[in-house]
Amino acid sequence: MAKPASKPAKQIVKHQQEVEHTDQMAFVKYLDDGDYFQLLAKKNDTTDVFINETDTTRNLNWGDLIKVTWKNGTVTVPGDNDSEMPAKLLLSVKRIGDGSVSKLRESYGKKLKYTFSPGDNFTSSYLDKVYLSVEYYLATTKNPLLQIAIKDRQEVTYSIESRDRDNRSYRVIGIAAVGPNGSNVVQWLYIDEERDQIYEYDLPADKLVPYD
Repeated sequence: MAKPASKPAKQIVKHQQEVEHTDQMAFVKYLDDGDYFQLLAKKNDTTDVFINETDTTRNLNWGDLIKVTWKNGTVTVPGDNDSEMPAKLLLSVKRIGDGSVSKLRESYGKKLKYTFSPGDNFTSSYLDKVYLSVEYYLATTKNPLLQIAIKDRQEVTYSIESRDRDNRSYRVIGIAAVGPNGSNVVQWLYIDEERDQIYEYDLPADKLVPYD
């Protein structure tokens, strides 16, 4: 996966307190397309956002159990008269257990292949983002055909296209397992990028089912 480009230095103003906080959480994802690099981690039903100038390796995968250390501080808000807002400043992060995606990569050991229309002009960073979403789905899916394909280490491919539904725009992913008789899509996913939500498409009912 491509590493994020360097950003102009932002002013992290100060630590509001010198006390370090440490907790065990599950890694969610990196967000590197905003004003600050961020790392998201979850504990129970709460997701925390950390300003990330520490983890430059970007080698954590969704669901990995991590030990996070941070201090409370503030960051400036660009374009808002440099006003300050509270933030959790990441000091260190360490993987202490493999999550579903790491286990998938270890057991499956293959790269996923994908296709899309050349006219879509997707950037490499965007394709990496979609890849991670598909990989997360394959690591957690209950679809029996995909579970068998992963277990048997069959080749898995997916297509990427854009589609409107109920006046909303979605990125639509068609996941197929390649067998002796070719490949057929066994699961359609709709990704609402504005809401950061993945849906499984229920073909018989013609409806989208949120996937968590």
